[in-house]
Amino acid sequence: MFLTFFQLSLGIRNVWPQRMSLKAFILLYILLLLAGMPVTLLACIPYGLFGILVAVCIYGLVICRDTASQNVCMGMIGSVLTVVVDNLLTLLIDMFISPDRIQSDVFSLGLMLVRLLLFYFITLFCGKILKKILLSGKGGLRLQQTWYMIDAALLLLITIYLFDNLIKGQNDSIGKMIYNNALHIAGYLLVMLFLLLAMRRSYQEQIQTEAKKKALQDLQDYTHNLEAMYNGLRSFKHDYINILLSISGYIENCDMDELKNYFENKIFPTKHLIDQGDYKLNQLSNIGVLEIKSLLSAKMIYAHESGIDVTIDIPDRVDRFLIDTVDLARILGIFLDNAIEATLETEQPQIGLNILRNKAGVSIIISNHFQDNGVSLHKLKQKGFSTKIGHPGIGLSNAQKIIHSYNNVILETTMHSGCFVQHMELEDREE
Repeated sequence: MFLTFFQLSLGIRNVWPQRMSLKAFILLYILLLLAGMPVTLLACIPYGLFGILVAVCIYGLVICRDTASQNVCMGMIGSVLTVVVDNLLTLLIDMFISPDRIQSDVFSLGLMLVRLLLFYFITLFCGKILKKILLSGKGGLRLQQTWYMIDAALLLLITIYLFDNLIKGQNDSIGKMIYNNALHIAGYLLVMLFLLLAMRRSYQEQIQTEAKKKALQDLQDYTHNLEAMYNGLRSFKHDYINILLSISGYIENCDMDELKNYFENKIFPTKHLIDQGDYKLNQLSNIGVLEIKSLLSAKMIYAHESGIDVTIDIPDRVDRFLIDTVDLARILGIFLDNAIEATLETEQPQIGLNILRNKAGVSIIISNHFQDNGVSLHKLKQKGFSTKIGHPGIGLSNAQKIIHSYNNVILETTMHSGCFVQHMELEDREE
């Protein structure tokens, strides 16, 4: 019993995706021993074997969440490999060694050690080949969802094998057949539930990771533009001193006509240079959430540099938005990207951003000019619909899905006289 489960633990360890520590190996060994008790003590072979399989899957899901899907797959492969190699070694021993020699205690002990060493090196060699093929990270194997689909398929195939080959006496009793099948299907569905939950969690973590990367990129853009504005301010201060010195010469000579001519021809035309660098980012200083501030600044700067007239109005300090910042960043990113694309098609591109605090919470209003093509508002919200050729058209529907997951967020979308407005209310339900 102990040697059998030690071999099983060793076979799984040799195909495990990562290097398995001694502590993790001992934990796996104890877990398999406990799961295998129905086989060894109660002679419930099919139930015990399925229990061992379930234990391997749960161990793979829990021991390292970053590679849970790969752990489950390689754990099941290791279990199957253990059975195959053990049966192969048993067949070779029966072919080349007579039963009389095995009865000797010394010879039997030596044979057991040799068999264990052969088992170790064979499974280690096969494990290296399998890991090289399956863990290369090429094609669809890079996706966690692909691994979970493989896990489900392997689990189903092994369960079918248990149905067809290890459950005896089903033809003699219909009740026993129904009981056995119901029990195994329930176990299979339970493990599938664990796999689906793990897949869902992996997908959510992937979305959050991508959103955090986007927020970090927006923050870097925000910092870069602040540095550019600071350098522009330093340059302006230097030029301002030179302008004052040049003006002072005309004043000392009381030459007002030349001063007027100098101002109209040299000084006043530089007004557009000052206006060009005014991104109105001073309003964004009232946003106390750094990732939202960086996102808004990056989008507004991009809009300004694209020739869009940008208006920002944030009169009050806003330190929280009563919604997860990752979800809010996704929503605002979708709204602003759509607003920029739509207003660039008009003759007078304009975008307005208003963030206002009120008694109920926070109001966010994004408005833009757009070219009215007669498309209804209902169609714009449909998944897959887009006014642009080749555009997936899933942005607004994704934003709607996120908003509907919160009971304190209300979105009102209006289209009137060539102006498209997204008005979102984030209500503080605790107040």
